[in-house]
Amino acid sequence: MKVITDFPIAYDSPDHIFPWGTRMDNTTDHGFIAEIEAYFHHKKINMMDIGCSGGQLVIDFNARGHKAIGLEGSDYSVQTARANWPAYHNKFLFTCNAAKPYKVTEDNGEEIKFDLITAWETIEHIHPDELDVFFQNICNHMSKDGIFCGSIALNTDVIEGHVLHQSVFPAEKWMEEILPKYFKVHVMPFYNKVRGVSNNIHVMLELK
Repeated sequence: MKVITDFPIAYDSPDHIFPWGTRMDNTTDHGFIAEIEAYFHHKKINMMDIGCSGGQLVIDFNARGHKAIGLEGSDYSVQTARANWPAYHNKFLFTCNAAKPYKVTEDNGEEIKFDLITAWETIEHIHPDELDVFFQNICNHMSKDGIFCGSIALNTDVIEGHVLHQSVFPAEKWMEEILPKYFKVHVMPFYNKVRGVSNNIHVMLELK
């Protein structure tokens, strides 16, 4: 697989300038993976995790026979040889600014569509002016019967003067105004215990 983009690093993102989450996180959730497998009737799927940080969720999907990749806007984990990046950089894990145009293809150039796209605690880090491109990228890469699963934090997050959450809106605005512009919106039906933070909303999205 290849990720084709003119923007391999999100240089202007506070999360690259001050790499807090990408420096610390390497989360996975085996229960969520099992529920996704049941949802897709145990067929092997294509999966993409946006804002994958250390990449463990991607690696665990691959270990169960799925074709999974992760996109991360910062190259902090590449530069520090952190978590899964030394073994899987440019194999399963790729740097890419997900708020700019990109394309995921097979090595022969054939475009890949994904049955499952995820973004955990990522969307609120995207600047409001870039949400349209971010979501359009997801639509472009989702298969006809695919789903998006993810969480959106509703709180502000300022660490050492760095404003990390750039899109902070009430749950109602996300669920009734922003997300419906692009998707059919559902409360996520899967029990995602690792990401079950009380000030997050958890959504499942489908193409309109």
